[in-house]
Amino acid sequence: MSGPVESRPRIGEVEEDVLTSILVRLPLKTLLRCKLVCRRWRHLISDPIFVSDYSCRHARLHSSGFYLQRFLLYQLNSSLKFVSCDPQNKAAIGSGPDSDTDPSLANLIKDENGVRIQHSCNGLLLSSSFRCHEEDRIYYICTPPTRQFLPLPKPDCRNVFGINIAFDPSKALYRLVCIADSELSPWHRQILVCSSHFGRWRKSGMPFLISDEVLFNRGVFWNGGLHWIGRGRSSLRFCVKDEVLMEMTMPPIPKEWSERKPGYFAESGGHLYLVEIYGSVTTAFDVMEMARDYSGWFVKYHVNLEAVARDLARSLQRNVDTVAAYGFSVLHIVHRQVRESEECFMVLRIPSEFVLYDLKTNTAMDVGVSMPQLKSIERENGLLYTWEGVYQYMDALCYL
Repeated sequence: MSGPVESRPRIGEVEEDVLTSILVRLPLKTLLRCKLVCRRWRHLISDPIFVSDYSCRHARLHSSGFYLQRFLLYQLNSSLKFVSCDPQNKAAIGSGPDSDTDPSLANLIKDENGVRIQHSCNGLLLSSSFRCHEEDRIYYICTPPTRQFLPLPKPDCRNVFGINIAFDPSKALYRLVCIADSELSPWHRQILVCSSHFGRWRKSGMPFLISDEVLFNRGVFWNGGLHWIGRGRSSLRFCVKDEVLMEMTMPPIPKEWSERKPGYFAESGGHLYLVEIYGSVTTAFDVMEMARDYSGWFVKYHVNLEAVARDLARSLQRNVDTVAAYGFSVLHIVHRQVRESEECFMVLRIPSEFVLYDLKTNTAMDVGVSMPQLKSIERENGLLYTWEGVYQYMDALCYL
């Protein structure tokens, strides 16, 4: 007669430390499905300590993709498309970070004034009501993979000149930074800060004077700070942890020009990049990178698109000067891992065409092979996307 059969522990009886060590190794999409198994698993996965540990283990410097946003005159919601940077992702352009997710914020957030993206940072999207006055505007924070959104407290000000999000996935903490008006004068600005831990706005520092236009709506989070480029001689950076505002060193503006001409300003792969294009020649420019100690900008890549313009001219049956005159718009710089090597390329746009340019080899890449989703975007009557309408996206584990 055989002895008693030793019973195995059921899935709900697994020790918590063993279960945690298993869950923390799962891919993000699998982990999110595990939240649906039972209440115990949902609480464990939602625990801030687990989220922090998971984020540290799965920290990424490479973007999953980016959103293209454009505003159409007769549409309540902004036109929004998601493009994956993952070479293994064969999903169509209509898919979001999760291939089962519709990227349209209108289907996620029901706002009678429509919805638009205001800012993005490491997997979090900051969006708001679209066509309305500031007093009627509602701000939201969204996490596309979890389909979560949360209305944010309203900033205590009359005018918002820019609202940005600073999110460090390794700490599972985000801060909102608002550039608001000041009672001192129309030329002063006040920084307001709201932390995810406290959920209310407060003033940070004293009002500061601005002398020219600064793109506060296009802040870039890098190296622990938010960075804002100006069209004049002033550009600023804000250390989020210490809440200190400082001037940011910038390349000199050419003498024959009265203002700066930014053609791209963003973070990619842990680098802060800047492209400036002056004059009608758009086929030759430099990609500059900021030193991590803020000692200044240096030229990282020399770009010459003349050969690309010639190839496009032949394919479009146009004169090469005509193609160059259209203007190459830099949308995004992509760092991604492909097998054993890293690719670094620019996504460019001219009317009706997307172009990929390998920054390491100074050659054009095949759009259909490298980023097939771009091939499925319809031609849009010559209208341009620009870098100011691009919002980078990364997979990040963050619960609201």
